[in-house]
Order: sequence, then structure tokens, then C-alpha cells
Amino acid sequence: MTLQDYNSMQIREIERYKWIESEKAGRDLGEAAVVNWIMNFAQKFRKEHEIEE
Repeated sequence: MTLQDYNSMQIREIERYKWIESEKAGRDLGEAAVVNWIMNFAQKFRKEHEIEE
């Protein structure tokens, strides 16, 4: 996996999370959802998709 692939995958996951959480809230959560994903899921995502150097 290239760094570009990794970044694209991460962005898709963040956008998916943002959409799901905004639907639950009944409004666009915007940047707050992105920050929440980073705080709660970025480390796990990184570990699951580590890029070999």
C-alpha cells in the first residue's frame, strides 16, 4: 500500500464516520466529527493499516 492509498482510505473512513454521526445527530457535525474520529479512532486505524517502510 502506498502512502497515497493509505491517506485516501483514511479520508474515506473519516468522511463515512462524519456522515453516520451527522445522520444520528440530525445535523452536519462538520469538523467536530472529524476531530472526534481522530481522537477516538486514528490510532487504531494506523495500527491496522501500518505502512511498511
